[in-house]
Amino acid sequence: MAGNWFIYSHESLPDPELMGIPGYTPDSEYIKHGGFSVGLLPGGMWTSLPARTMTIRHHDWTDRAGHKEYIYMEDIAAAIRTRFEKRGVVLLDHEPTKDEQKTIAERCEKLSLAFRMSQVEWYENQVREKEVTGQGRTKPTPYEDKCYTVLGLTKPYSVEAMRAQRHPGEAVGRELVQAMEGVLTRLDQRREDEKKGSKKPVEVGA
Repeated sequence: MAGNWFIYSHESLPDPELMGIPGYTPDSEYIKHGGFSVGLLPGGMWTSLPARTMTIRHHDWTDRAGHKEYIYMEDIAAAIRTRFEKRGVVLLDHEPTKDEQKTIAERCEKLSLAFRMSQVEWYENQVREKEVTGQGRTKPTPYEDKCYTVLGLTKPYSVEAMRAQRHPGEAVGRELVQAMEGVLTRLDQRREDEKKGSKKPVEVGA
């Protein structure tokens, strides 16, 4: 029989930080298919999986005892990949080399970030639909909320975003102040350089 399989995920599935928060449904986050299930899968780590596991199946409601049935990873690998690869999950039928681990980790991070961005866009489309048609929602799920944090994006329902909506000139004002401070810093540096003679003044008409 073939050796163990190995699975890697950029993010923990399900997310331990979100467990117990209303609106988070960890059951849909587990890696599972056809009776096979992985427990909590830690992010950023390779986890070994058996090539074969056993489950108990029941023909119908009268089959209380059920019967043993083996599940082979090679039979369900394609389904797992189809569902979870977009989230930055990779399933291999061999132990990855160091080079493979590095390449896969980088690829999985990009896939995970892209997936999180798609969730942010989906949520914001729902908000816009609510504003236009009255159908949709305005409250993000705990996972969507964390996506904003992970991606470093301003949450549209945050204090900062609401303040910018009420006072749009404040954001522009802050940018102008920062730009002016940068110019003044360069001016002070140039004056200091010229005093030391390290940089000659520009000659007009030269």
